[in-house]
Amino acid sequence: MSERDSLIADVAADVLGGITEQAPEGAVHPVWPTLVELGWPQVGVPEDAGGAGGSLGDLVELISATAASGVSVPLVEAALSHWLLGERCSGLVVAVESLRAVPWGRHADRVLLRPADGPARFVDPAAAEVVPGLDLAGAPRDEIRPGPDACSPAPEVAPHRAVRARAGVLNAAALLGAARGAHELTRRHVTEREQFGRPLVAIKAVASGLAEMQVRLVAVAAVVDRAVAAHERGTAEEAFAATAAARITAAGAATDVAAAAHQLHGAMGVTREHPLHHRTRKLWAWRDDAGSEREWSLRLGREALAAGEIGVWERLTGPG
Repeated sequence: MSERDSLIADVAADVLGGITEQAPEGAVHPVWPTLVELGWPQVGVPEDAGGAGGSLGDLVELISATAASGVSVPLVEAALSHWLLGERCSGLVVAVESLRAVPWGRHADRVLLRPADGPARFVDPAAAEVVPGLDLAGAPRDEIRPGPDACSPAPEVAPHRAVRARAGVLNAAALLGAARGAHELTRRHVTEREQFGRPLVAIKAVASGLAEMQVRLVAVAAVVDRAVAAHERGTAEEAFAATAAARITAAGAATDVAAAAHQLHGAMGVTREHPLHHRTRKLWAWRDDAGSEREWSLRLGREALAAGEIGVWERLTGPG
């Protein structure tokens, strides 16, 4: 982690430290207005475009820290919309490809519908039927059925492929943060809890399981950093391929870290009262957001086929 990343992480810890993860299912955590006031959703968007400035790397650190805290807020969704719309983004706008499972749909002021083919348009949830739904983490995933006056034209924004790549790297950052949160809770548990007069971490199998979790975190952090660098300094093709690698690695780690965390917590980790589930349920829900591990694997495979043998070799051996 660079000095700048460390500073941002410290700022995020000051904002998020000491808050409770508890919030009713389907609700936005009470810390959300504070994050909006601080301009977190606008980080990574230039000031002259209506944003707060900063880089994609800065935004990734904020998203990761927020996910590690266990709170449920629409930071990823709002940040993507601010990047797409800039100063035209007012209130909570959620960008989706389909209206079947809209994240935070009931709380959105507008939905930016961007299908893979066809023009983009805004949908006003207040003029539509909103069918409530929840993901595995208890966050809203609502179906929105527009009425006759619910839709209006939306401006042309970034290409569909670029939006997928941006959403993918933000999702990978959220998975990294939730995994870090689950690891930290597990580390504390096995360090503080004793069995037969010694801490659980003194047991070889427990120490090994904790170390394996850390290895997965290091791997995810590395591919997320590489994806951020590709977005900031590489070509569109490099950014998309690096994002695919980050999403595949993060999704696989999400499954393994959540399983290890619950195993090392034992029966205590499965209770609703324990804070662990605020991280692991997010890992299970988010690993399929912005495309599943299988979908990203297929996309990366198609990228490799299109690049050819020489192209793949240059990607593997090139700088960064």
